[in-house]
Amino acid sequence: MPESSFRRLHHGGEKWNVCAVMTMKRRQFLKITIPVALSGTASAQAKEKPAVTFGVIADPQYVDAPVRGSRHYRASVKKLNAAVLEMNRHQLDFVVTLGDVIDRNIASFETMMPIYEKLKAPRRFVLGNHDCEVADEDKQHILSSLKMEKSYSSETRGDWQFIYLDGTDVSTYRHPKDSEETKYAKELLEKLQAEKLPQAQPWNGAIGDVQLAWFKTELEKAKQGQRRVIVMNHFPVFPADAHNLWNDTAVVELISKSPNVLAYMNGHNHSGHYAVHQGCHFLNFKGMVETANQSAFAIVRCYADRIEVDGFETEPDRRLQ
Repeated sequence: MPESSFRRLHHGGEKWNVCAVMTMKRRQFLKITIPVALSGTASAQAKEKPAVTFGVIADPQYVDAPVRGSRHYRASVKKLNAAVLEMNRHQLDFVVTLGDVIDRNIASFETMMPIYEKLKAPRRFVLGNHDCEVADEDKQHILSSLKMEKSYSSETRGDWQFIYLDGTDVSTYRHPKDSEETKYAKELLEKLQAEKLPQAQPWNGAIGDVQLAWFKTELEKAKQGQRRVIVMNHFPVFPADAHNLWNDTAVVELISKSPNVLAYMNGHNHSGHYAVHQGCHFLNFKGMVETANQSAFAIVRCYADRIEVDGFETEPDRRLQ
């Protein structure tokens, strides 16, 4: 693997190495070939303007705590600052964080959110399991800490629709320990564990029936409106994995019935992953919290015939037909 190049960035009078500049970052490529008739010449593509451009951050997972394994919690403050500096150099429609802004403790939001407020582009969040790992009395403040009105939502930008799901909807950590919601989630988890599903883990969750029905309706409306769709969630759903949503197959089934869903993007599995299933690209972005000196984030550009992922540092570049 080639050695990374770095630019010196200044933060609080301190110099540190962050490979966060397009001309100096290490690139890895996973290319899906597009026929010449569709893609045109390289020069034509260079002049082509994307329909939507947005930034992606996954799993900063900050907490004021020592390093544990490969997770450098405190370093996420510098990494996020560097990512914001880079993203502000681009014209972005929005920046989405695919869950786990914090690792635990409600006070951790007070450190991270002022950094997000430096972004020029609008901010979007999906809930991650660690965002909910706060004291029971603080769980009611999770959404307001992220300045989210709802835990799941949808927005349209031209011919593109973005659907933000809440994979913590049914989980053992989202609600207070003595709540009916938590009791139900624990019973469901025990049932899934008895079925020996790999994702039957307490750190995962599921999309509840109400949200699943809403998701189905949003997909149908997008299909009727002939809009391309990108779905965002914290948890992966394909292929089978220990990090997956508890009811991953239900989500994949809905997506499979909607050929206008071009991509499903998530975090949670810090190692990252990529797969294609029935024409939909399932892209797991790498976790920012991993490693001491390298970060992970991306800028995504949506074109009529492709999606281009411009990855920074450990996040690879991808060209998705």
